Amino acid sequence: MTTKTFLHGKPIDDVVEVHEHVSPAAAYYKVLGALFVLTGLTYAVSFADLGPASLTVAMVVAFAKATLVAMYFMHLKYDDRFHVFVFLSTVIFVGIFFLFTLFDLGSRTRLNEEQGTFFRVNNGKDWSESQRTNMAEWQAKQKAEAEAKAKGDAKGEGKAAGAAPDAKGDAAKAPAKAP
Repeated sequence: MTTKTFLHGKPIDDVVEVHEHVSPAAAYYKVLGALFVLTGLTYAVSFADLGPASLTVAMVVAFAKATLVAMYFMHLKYDDRFHVFVFLSTVIFVGIFFLFTLFDLGSRTRLNEEQGTFFRVNNGKDWSESQRTNMAEWQAKQKAEAEAKAKGDAKGEGKAAGAAPDAKGDAAKAPAKAP
C-alpha cells in the first residue's frame, strides 16, 4: 500500500522526509547560561526565607528549566506541534496533580489537628489552645526532669559513666504502676 504525499493540494512523488534541525552553537550556549542562572536561583531560593512562597518559586524555576531543556535540547521548538501538545498536556496534568496534593497537605490540620507536626507546635502556628497547653505541659515535664537529673548529678548521686545498670535497684526505685 502506497501513500500519497500532498503539498499545497498537489501530489508529490519521491518524497524524502528529513527531520533534522541544526541550531547554531550560540543558541546552545545561551540556553546553557540560562540554565546555570536558573540553577543558581534555585539554590538561592533554598536559603531565602520566602515562607509558603518558596515552594511556588522553586516549582516555577524548575518549570522554566524543564521548558528550556525540552524546547532546545530535545528540539521541541522545531518539531511537530503534536509533540509540543503532548508535552504541554503532560505538564498541565502533573501541575494539577501537584495542586491537589498541595491543597490536601494544606487542609489536613483544619480537618484533623492530630496530623500536625512538632515544628508547628514549637512555633505556635495554626494550633488550638488545648494543643498549646499540652505542649507547654510536656515542656514543663521535660524541664523538671532535666533539673532533677542536674540536682542528682550535682549531689554525686548520678551513676558513674560506664557503670552497669542495676536492674533490681532501678526496679525498686521506680513507682508502682496502677492496673
